[in-house]
Amino acid sequence: MSLPVAANATCDLYHNLNSPPSAPDIAGLSCVLRPDWVRGQEAGDRAAVGLMWTHILLVDFAVDIRDKYTGSSSSPTNGDSIYVPDQNGTKFEAVFIEIVQKGTPGEHKRVYLDRKAPTWPSNDI
Repeated sequence: MSLPVAANATCDLYHNLNSPPSAPDIAGLSCVLRPDWVRGQEAGDRAAVGLMWTHILLVDFAVDIRDKYTGSSSSPTNGDSIYVPDQNGTKFEAVFIEIVQKGTPGEHKRVYLDRKAPTWPSNDI
């Protein structure tokens, strides 16, 4: 399977208990990163738990990425951390993941990300 559009970024992915300066669980992952601030904040207005996002990430369906969503009746846990363009870049946390275009050649994962405070100045967002 592949992404529906050409990748515009790379990232390093760290599962829940791993973080820099350790080696990433997945390094140099090709991805599509795009801002989604307005929709991400509107979605959180009515949520009982903090599941707002700032960006959308598209990755291949085969990528092992884990979100922090645990269901509507419990508090979120820690999702995977994504660093763009690599472990020295801007940190994002995976809030929610959905499979898109399931069963087609364009099957991929859409990951809702929450950007963490970058080190300014930054060109990595």
